[in-house]
Order: sequence, then structure tokens, then C-alpha cells
Amino acid sequence: MSADQNKIVVRRFVEEILNDHNLALVDELLAPDYVNHLIPEGREGFKQFWAMVLSANPDLRIHGGIEHQVAEADYVVTRLTFRVENDGKEASVSSLSEHRVVDGKIVEDWPVIGADTVLEQVGIMLGPA
Repeated sequence: MSADQNKIVVRRFVEEILNDHNLALVDELLAPDYVNHLIPEGREGFKQFWAMVLSANPDLRIHGGIEHQVAEADYVVTRLTFRVENDGKEASVSSLSEHRVVDGKIVEDWPVIGADTVLEQVGIMLGPA
């Protein structure tokens, strides 16, 4: 796939999975051997984590607003503002994320720098409390 096609895959991941909570697209956009450098246990761990978070936080709103993307070969770097709202709390960070895309699927994901802190600020813990 071209670098521009890889950017589209990452844009869909941000807009359709993270923003719209469409977990049905996880298998379509994430490779079976997907590695996320924030959420452990690969693609299945990603699905389980977000299903649990969304179930426990029905008012959760996430908006990853993509400002710019640069792609070279199978790497896509995205500059975005990551805003999260939950139970009346709001937090945001403007930062970068990096993804490696192979054959139309994300195989490696370095999430938004500071995403863990933003989620914790609205009451969502990624690790042991």
C-alpha cells in the first residue's frame, strides 16, 4: 500500500474506532499480531480494554482531532489533539502518535504521547490503581 493509503488506515482508526467507539472495526484495521505500546495483549487486549472502559463509562467521549499526518513507507506519524470527557471531567493533550501499517492493517501503535495521563485525569486508569 502507498503512504497515502496508510494514512487513511490510521485516520479510520482514530475517527471510527477511538472517536466513534466502533469496536467492530478492530479486526478490519488491526493486524492479528498488533502491538500497542500502551495497552498490553495485542489486538484482543485492545478490544477487551476498550469494551471494558466503554461499558464502565457510558458517558465517555473521545475526540482525536487530526491536525496533520506524515507518512513514509509503512510508518505514519499523526499530530492531533486528543480530548476526553467523562463524568463531567475534561482533559486534553496536543501530541503525536505513530503507527506502522502493513498490508492495510496497523501492526504497531505508539499511542498519543500523554494519552494515559489524559485518561487518568477523567477517571480511567490503565494500570493498577
